[in-house]
Amino acid sequence: MRPALLPTKALRVRASSRALATASIMPKLDLDNLAYCEINGTLIFLDIAADRYFRLPDERNRELLAQIDFSAGEPWHQPTSFQRPDMWSLPTRASTAIQEGPFQLAGVARAIWAQRRIERRISSRSLAHVLADLGRIKETRKAARLISHPKAVSTIRAFEQARLLRTSANRCLPRSLALASCLAAQGFPVRLIIGVKLSQFGAHCWVQSGDDVLNDTAEEVLRYRPILVI
Repeated sequence: MRPALLPTKALRVRASSRALATASIMPKLDLDNLAYCEINGTLIFLDIAADRYFRLPDERNRELLAQIDFSAGEPWHQPTSFQRPDMWSLPTRASTAIQEGPFQLAGVARAIWAQRRIERRISSRSLAHVLADLGRIKETRKAARLISHPKAVSTIRAFEQARLLRTSANRCLPRSLALASCLAAQGFPVRLIIGVKLSQFGAHCWVQSGDDVLNDTAEEVLRYRPILVI
């Protein structure tokens, strides 16, 4: 029997109403290639290659928790293909760039176009491929500009204002990927974070630079435990 799953497309939903079920039989886990975190004694896994979330039966969960050492930091693990960044911390505030500013139609149009392009990629490719695309952008464009630069502020505001024309509901993954890709391509330091919560399982995605959340509130994203940081 395969593990009960939630597809990663559920990342577009801020909080899924479906429970994250378990399986009665669990194959051997390749932990090096899985993202996972611990919440209140339960391990939640994200298999990026297979586009799925899953959890273990209670006994297997307890056995594995006893073997895993989270003492070095926050209780989450990243797959070898997306190494955990050294310089990252939980957010403390929302970026001031989110606040109300001049409405620039051209910037908003570019933000909507970028989001729709990412949505098409997500629908036709695996999450691993789409995340790898972001990783390549970050590798090829050195982050040498401050996020307070007017160009970054304009981009962040454009994505926020785009919500007035195209709702962000159920679109946190493509919206965050699009924003992170645009800012990274412009040479700004950003992180894409995927988080999960266990009580009524839900997943969420957001963008950070330093301690600042660039497309949400700190209070909202802190409801989720990080499971992957790009």
